[in-house]
Amino acid sequence: FKMQRASCLVNPRAGYETELNYTPTEAPLNLAVVGAGPAGLACATVAAERGHKVTLFDRSPSIGGQFNLAKQVPGKEEFYETLRYFTHKLASLPTVSLQLATEADASTLAGYDRVVLATGVVPRSLSLLGWDHPKVASYVDVLQRRGAA
Repeated sequence: FKMQRASCLVNPRAGYETELNYTPTEAPLNLAVVGAGPAGLACATVAAERGHKVTLFDRSPSIGGQFNLAKQVPGKEEFYETLRYFTHKLASLPTVSLQLATEADASTLAGYDRVVLATGVVPRSLSLLGWDHPKVASYVDVLQRRGAA
């Protein structure tokens, strides 16, 4: 133990319950959130609960971002539950419009009061000797069942 505060990958309030309080807004905004991975999902749901109108964009046909890769790793099956939770949470929030399989560009985002970019990470590239060998595959290739022969 390092005597550090516990935190959660998905719930920003975990460990901060008495400090981070979400109060209803007095000035509702029309928000665009780009990226339906864990950060975008958390942002969209909290903003909607506070009273904002939210459009959540993702170019993928499903929510989850990198969680869709992570949930396939043995021992990480709990990510399925996280995505199930957010699926039901989004469905319960009438002020969230989910726009999947939609590329958000400048013209798409022009009419919003604020835009939140939650587009996540780019998987790390290999930088090892031989990384470019035809029989070498990245973890993304392995989890998406494509790659080395």
